[in-house]
Order: sequence, then C-alpha cells, then structure tokens
Amino acid sequence: MFGRIQLSEKITMNVLLLLVAIVWLVPLVYLLGYSLEGDHWGNYQAVLSLKLFPHFLINSFIVSVSVVILLLTVVALAAFGFSKATFPGASSIFAICLIGLMIPPVAMLVPLFQTVKSFHWMNTYMSLIGPEVAMSIPFSLLLARNAFDEIPNELLEAAEMDGANAWGKFVRIILPLAVPVLTTIGILAFLNSWNQYLFPLVFINKETMLTVTMAPKFFINEYTSDYHKVFAALVLITIPIVILYLFGQKYMQRGLTSGAIK
Repeated sequence: MFGRIQLSEKITMNVLLLLVAIVWLVPLVYLLGYSLEGDHWGNYQAVLSLKLFPHFLINSFIVSVSVVILLLTVVALAAFGFSKATFPGASSIFAICLIGLMIPPVAMLVPLFQTVKSFHWMNTYMSLIGPEVAMSIPFSLLLARNAFDEIPNELLEAAEMDGANAWGKFVRIILPLAVPVLTTIGILAFLNSWNQYLFPLVFINKETMLTVTMAPKFFINEYTSDYHKVFAALVLITIPIVILYLFGQKYMQRGLTSGAIK
C-alpha cells in the first residue's frame, strides 16, 4: 500500500512538474512569438491565402481519418484473437508482431517505397494510409491486447450461455468495455498521421495531393526563405491536434494505463 504523501514530497513533485512544463512550453512560446514577427498577423494571412492550403487540409483530414478507421478495425480484431482466442503459436505470432516496435520508419523507407511503387500507389492516398497503418500496428496492438486481457472471461462465458457467437461477444461485450483504449489508439493514430512529414515527402510529388505538413516548404526557396511565415504555418498545423488532445485527454490517460494492473 502507498502511504500518505508528505507536504515536502508534494512540493518537490510540483516543482519538478513545473520545470518539465517550462521545458516543453518555451519552444512553443518561441514558435508563437517568432511567427508574429515581421508582418505580424499578415504571416498567418499569407499562409491561409495559399491557393493549395485548403487541399492540404482536406488531404490531411482524409488520410488521418482513414488511418484511424483502418487501424482500429485491424487492431481490435487482432487483439480480440490474441487475448480471448486460443490457437497454436499465438504467443510466437504476437511476439513477431511486436518486432515492429524496434524498427524505426526511416529504416523501412526503401522497402516501403518499393512496395508502394509496386502497388502503383504513388501520388495516391493509399501511399500515405497503408504505411502509416502498418507502422502503427505493433504499439497499438500491444495496448489493445493488454486492455482486452483485463476483461473477465466470465462475461464472455455468460454471453455464450445466452447464445452469443464469437462475433456477438466481440461486438456486445469487448467493444463497449474497450472504448477508452480504442479511443486512445485512435487519437494517437490521428496525431501521428496528421504530423507525418516523411511519407508525403517521399511518396507524393503532385502538389494537389500534399498534406498540411508540406505547407511550410512553400515559403522556403533556393536562395531566400521567409521563416516567419514558416513558423506561422507550423502554428496553424498544430491547432487541430491541440484541440483534439484537449478533448481526448481523459480517454488517453485511461487507455494508456489499461493492462497495468492484473
């Protein structure tokens, strides 16, 4: 059992948390301040007046939402199988799936490029959706499987006695109880997809198919660069994900701690 936290310990923890918050806030304050230098709010107006900027937003939204839907579908079904179904080699297959946690996306760039090219996905949404889903599966599957392990098997047995098949147990029992962890996985997938810079840079060369993370490069030329507008673009890119995190924070905290207690 944990004892009562002393006042000195509370003060120490708050001071440490304040220092960590300052470390994270200083770059954000600098980003916002630098984006207002020069033309001030004109920097933001210049970004918003880009002819292709609406296309960037729409492309990012389509890609991010598609990644979330596809990832949640695959991960929820796979986690249900690994957690509640028994079949030969389940542990070995699950361990193989987790190998992806040790491989950085940059190391997979060449084989991903060859795969995307062989499927004729270059300059399409699938060139951004497919690799993003594939690289997100290992960590998402780990979170979901641990959360599904917490759901008592007695609930599934009771549902089976009521005549529910495997699909019925998954839809009526597992999914309602797994909302926190699935919401966490969805939020993380949306954030990662929205902030993705490497895949659009490599797989997309048609301007109308670029995502919002490519907007800053339109203010960087060969000999001159307007970094005030670049920073303004970065601020605008950040706003949607900050709003999403604020609304989904409580679900993320619950989802990330799922499976911590057995």
